[in-house]
Amino acid sequence: MSNIKGILFDFNGTLFFDSHFHIRAFEEYFLERGKEKPTPEFIIHNIFGRSNPRIYADNFDPDPTDEDCRIFADRKEGLYRKFCLESPEEMHLCDGAPELLDFLKENGIPYCLATGSGLDNVSFYMENMGLGRWFDMSNIIYADGSFNGKPEPDAYILAAKKIGLSPSECIVFEDGTSGIVAARRAEAGAVIALYDHSLPSPFTDGVECDAVYPDLTDWKEILKKFGVLR
Repeated sequence: MSNIKGILFDFNGTLFFDSHFHIRAFEEYFLERGKEKPTPEFIIHNIFGRSNPRIYADNFDPDPTDEDCRIFADRKEGLYRKFCLESPEEMHLCDGAPELLDFLKENGIPYCLATGSGLDNVSFYMENMGLGRWFDMSNIIYADGSFNGKPEPDAYILAAKKIGLSPSECIVFEDGTSGIVAARRAEAGAVIALYDHSLPSPFTDGVECDAVYPDLTDWKEILKKFGVLR
């Protein structure tokens, strides 16, 4: 583990415990389309972590146009942002995340956000959650249509490259099956799972990670365990 030199973060459900907002948005969108309301378990296991075009194709039209996918993404993400803004007290990073990010920044340890969110949502987070304290476009990879979404490894390969490292030199923090699979396929040095324990477990059988934590309160322990902090 002494080879670990950087950190790669997923965002939704990992640094920001927002899964319940996404679940509500998907539930409402399914109902608007005249489909049965999906269960949280279905959304977590079959939708989370996938790109919006793939979600649309899997659940609404197997051969969608680009315009179909754009309209879907605009509506679903608009609902999601609406629900976030209705609960401003919940729009904060998970416990321990600000302290960890401060430590990484102050000590020159490279880190990058590798999110499946599009630019509209990234801009929303920057504006409403003060992410500019730690992130700018030099250390963010977002879904811009130029690479394959999770569970393909592209996001983590690109994120590591963005901070001048290989994935094998990075810890990946993730919250779900598709992201963990993506990190493993990228040959990350370590994969640590975080998830909001108030929701059903996002992990399916056969998914392996190096550690599981409920949040980042124990960030010093994590960095010591994986050789980043001595």
